[in-house]
Amino acid sequence: GILVTHNFHSKIVAPKDLATYTPLRVGSVSSKLHVPYAGPVQTLELFLTEMFMGVTQQIVQDPDDDDDEEGVEGGPITTFGLQDDQVKVTVGKTRGVATVAWEASPVGDVVADAVVALLMHAQSSTASIRLTSKPCRHPNSSEEEPQEPTAKKLREDSPPEENDHHQNDTTTTTTTTASRLRLVCDTLRDQFENVEAVYEGNSGTFEITTDAGLESSSIAGDEKALICTATVDFEDSRGNHAKIHVECPDKKLATNVQECLRNLAIAAAPLQT
Repeated sequence: GILVTHNFHSKIVAPKDLATYTPLRVGSVSSKLHVPYAGPVQTLELFLTEMFMGVTQQIVQDPDDDDDEEGVEGGPITTFGLQDDQVKVTVGKTRGVATVAWEASPVGDVVADAVVALLMHAQSSTASIRLTSKPCRHPNSSEEEPQEPTAKKLREDSPPEENDHHQNDTTTTTTTTASRLRLVCDTLRDQFENVEAVYEGNSGTFEITTDAGLESSSIAGDEKALICTATVDFEDSRGNHAKIHVECPDKKLATNVQECLRNLAIAAAPLQT
């Protein structure tokens, strides 16, 4: 509520009742900022979904077909909504310009500042250059020399989604889930010497083999190695809401691995605004 003091009398009033019990009126400040952006809509969508969670997208045709101003007349206008559509990013209405509109508030101002920085980064970062570039194919100067491949060699431990993108030769980008699974694999290999990874759709299974357990009874008898199996399952291809399950004879080691993967998934997930 709002504390209102008038004629030495104080009372707490709800914001919606302020105009009823006091001569005050409640208003809001709408802000709009035009940010230079010359990149494609797909690149902006990728960056926004990587940064924020719950991004909505609406595509409409330009109603100003007879407008003579510079822009994409008749083309589609794409609007992205963040924080329950309190912050909106519009591209396609004016050529080379993205419009950020939001209702002024402490949270809205912070999100709008982050979106502006993201717009500037989306058109100049290495990832955006790779998204918009095409492989260069020059003829060989000598027929005896084999032609150099235009794409990097596929990694054997890469998720299948990433390999499909390279083989199609249309883009070198990977899905967000594929990059998350590769990050999990790299993190486990930094901690353990022997890690085997198997990818299937949006999930990955990682088999950890180690000769050191945290419990004295975890390696008994003739066993010389301890095997832990960690499963990471994402709900969709954007890498949101990972389900983590770890099976290991060493309960303490299983708890540590699961906590590590859980913190990694939280840190890599988009922001929940």
